Amino acid sequence: MTFSKNDFCNFSEQYFKQAGCFDIPCGFQDLNPDLFVIIGALVGDALSGKLPFNVQNAVGNWLELVGQMILTYNAQQQYLQSGPGLPYSPTNKNISNMFCTQNEKKELVSSVKELQKQLEKMKKEMEKMKK
Repeated sequence: MTFSKNDFCNFSEQYFKQAGCFDIPCGFQDLNPDLFVIIGALVGDALSGKLPFNVQNAVGNWLELVGQMILTYNAQQQYLQSGPGLPYSPTNKNISNMFCTQNEKKELVSSVKELQKQLEKMKKEMEKMKK
């Protein structure tokens, strides 16, 4: 099965297991958090200038309600699944995604380095035994 970032048809659990490191279709995983906030501020500013103040209040409060519901649900789900988590850093991308091959590569590199250390230690011990 081939996957692309434009595959909108299948959001099953199997899709994400096989998709590995792909972000959700039209996702924003690589978007810097600061830029994400700035985009939201610009959109909010552009919309609020074109609405009467009573409509701004109604729409703004409704959007906050939707956002708070999503945030509360997501925060509890994330905390339940992952515990407290790590601070933001580009090096932490996909760090807890067990289906991502990037994580497997990191583990392999770590294992190879550990094996190299053990090999060097064994070589030194063999040299000592020869003497």
